[in-house]
Amino acid sequence: MNAHVDYALRKAQLVAQCDIERLRLQFTLSNIRNTVRAPVELKPTVWAAPVAAALLNVAVPSLGVQRVKGIVELLTLALSGYRALQHWRALQKPIHES
Repeated sequence: MNAHVDYALRKAQLVAQCDIERLRLQFTLSNIRNTVRAPVELKPTVWAAPVAAALLNVAVPSLGVQRVKGIVELLTLALSGYRALQHWRALQKPIHES
């Protein structure tokens, strides 16, 4: 084959590989988004609300509303990252068929 045909074939192969990688990335990102957006099924506890209220009663006057808000946002982001990581690990486990 001549150089132009080889170049065209190589280019087509690279474009196809890029498309496959893009689709894989989109699939992975959609899985992560679904995991992060998934509702958390928490059972109500008797102690959670009083503990949260006590923590806020101590934290807000000493740190200020804006800092507490920033800390809560940071904790929310950390929890979302943790959930995404757990979901990714679950996807990496091989499925054993019985």
